[in-house]
Amino acid sequence: MRKILTLSVLSALLLLPSLQGGDGGRLSAKRRVHTIGDSTMSDYKPAATPKRGWGMYLQAFFNPDSIEVNNRGKSGASTRTFYETDNLWPSVKRQMLPGDYLIIQFAHNDEKCKGEDVYVQNAKLRAEGKDTLTDMRGTEPNTTYKVYLRKFINEAREMGVTPILMSPICRAYFKDGKINAEGRHDLSKDGIDKNYVRCMREVAEEMNVPFLDMTQKSCEMYETTGQERCMKEYFNCGDKTHTGQAGGFLNAHLAYLLIKNCPQLSELHHLVALPPLEVSVSYIRAIEEKGRLEAFKADGTPFATTLKNAKTKNMKLAKAGYAPSDGLWPAGEIDEVANRYIEYTITAEKKKGIVIESIILPVKAKGGPGMNIHINYGFGDEFRNVTTIYENTALPKNKPVLVSLNYPILIPAGETLHLRILPWYDSNGRSQGKKFLSLGELKIEGKKLK
Repeated sequence: MRKILTLSVLSALLLLPSLQGGDGGRLSAKRRVHTIGDSTMSDYKPAATPKRGWGMYLQAFFNPDSIEVNNRGKSGASTRTFYETDNLWPSVKRQMLPGDYLIIQFAHNDEKCKGEDVYVQNAKLRAEGKDTLTDMRGTEPNTTYKVYLRKFINEAREMGVTPILMSPICRAYFKDGKINAEGRHDLSKDGIDKNYVRCMREVAEEMNVPFLDMTQKSCEMYETTGQERCMKEYFNCGDKTHTGQAGGFLNAHLAYLLIKNCPQLSELHHLVALPPLEVSVSYIRAIEEKGRLEAFKADGTPFATTLKNAKTKNMKLAKAGYAPSDGLWPAGEIDEVANRYIEYTITAEKKKGIVIESIILPVKAKGGPGMNIHINYGFGDEFRNVTTIYENTALPKNKPVLVSLNYPILIPAGETLHLRILPWYDSNGRSQGKKFLSLGELKIEGKKLK
């Protein structure tokens, strides 16, 4: 059965910064739809991973002359960590203007403590004389989860921005052909209600905010598709949480339908690009390739450079390599930590942009086999247009790996590209010391545009 998209969708996709190397700045004075959430929403480079966040396709469903989608979904984020991390929520707020919209979608990482708040759980562990958790993402749906949702809503409204609560997409947790309760973000147990979607709906009703039930819509789509085909076509990334190309795009289409059919968002409806014609989803891959090839063809003067003097945040450099500032990799980490990284920067001239064509970086995990890394880029001090361009969740112990990327990144004139290496360690439930990430020289080739 073919999935149906639209001709207007395809033309709009050509304008997506995330598929053409990033744009570094706001386009004219058009209004923005800002999206904040986790890895199921965030941007990924097609050459880096099969993962696709639905947020990277949302622009396709809006008139690009009127609306710019600013996808700020962040891998590993919960409501708490997104709100409290300096380069996440504070940076999004600096990009928001009166008349903009803010889509808020969290829960996947709020659930890390099985529906309990991490501070409450740590208090219990200390009372029992046990080690406490260092992964601070967990929130309790009826209390702290609601607290952070209210913070986003209130602060957006103070800026003249319209907040929208959108429940998270389902996990592909099938049982007898149906998505089970945990897959629908309901962690209720022993008569204690721990339903994140219900709690989000309650906040929406309490604060008179549009509520878009993406959980229900994605559940219906997955169950109608069937478990076997759903896993093969939508969740083809090796897990039951992250979608691939078709799953990401179709979830973006669900988001569009929810917006289009929400009476509270009638003012936004005329900015939606209504599809006049139907074509196959198979063209998406060709469009991504077209954008990549066009960037390579841009006229410019070739250059090559080696970036040195890396800066770090909450990390230190020892003789063996990089490690967290206190030398210990925390227990329980399963994804990147947004405010712990090694960073390199490159700035384009005031009147000439740069196209980076290749990035070469030798990396080595020392001391153990549990090292994982993401390489992300973003623009300016606000770290805009964040995109994952490389991931390796199984670096071999003491064996060098050559990261070699050949996908163009456009740095507009006067902009600074921030390239961040974000490591975390699969600690098997315990904090780990004497584990290091060693980096070789970072080599970049590209061209300065005429």
